[in-house]
Amino acid sequence: MSDNPTSARANAPEPSTHQAAALIDKRPWWKTVALIAIVLTATGLIIFSSIRFDASNKYSPFVEWPSHPSHIDESPVHIDTIQEAWGSYNNLVLVIIPCGDATLNDSITAIAVQAANKIRTQDKIYVGVFVLPQDDYISYPIVRLRLYTIAAQGMPKEMTQDITENLIHNTYLDRKFLRT
Repeated sequence: MSDNPTSARANAPEPSTHQAAALIDKRPWWKTVALIAIVLTATGLIIFSSIRFDASNKYSPFVEWPSHPSHIDESPVHIDTIQEAWGSYNNLVLVIIPCGDATLNDSITAIAVQAANKIRTQDKIYVGVFVLPQDDYISYPIVRLRLYTIAAQGMPKEMTQDITENLIHNTYLDRKFLRT
């Protein structure tokens, strides 16, 4: 016999396919059961954690009003007090306080109406645009925005400079995605 172990392995007969299949089938049954249990546990944890994540990132619901909004037209409504706007039962209220410059007031009103229309069509909510009496003591119109969700209803936003459609829309989105 040769002292070289590699030559002994080279001369040994190769196992048949039947013998190879017998070696594979000799895996202990408990390993298969453990693998199945691990896969089922991991799947359950993934599903449970995704449900918990969705529940924790839920957006604030709208305030439930006792009746339909009093103003649903696209044109702005002239009011005497801001309380009339706040009590209009709209999901989103835009209140414009005009300044002494009529051209600037018309421009800001048109911008607010465009933003309201954009929000109405995208989110399918009631948006009211209201105009208070002119205030000659301010130099630029003011737009107040109030979204009636549980989280955002106590946080109106006042915009006093460089009012654009995007600014109004982004302010609305900031309020919309507040969480409870």
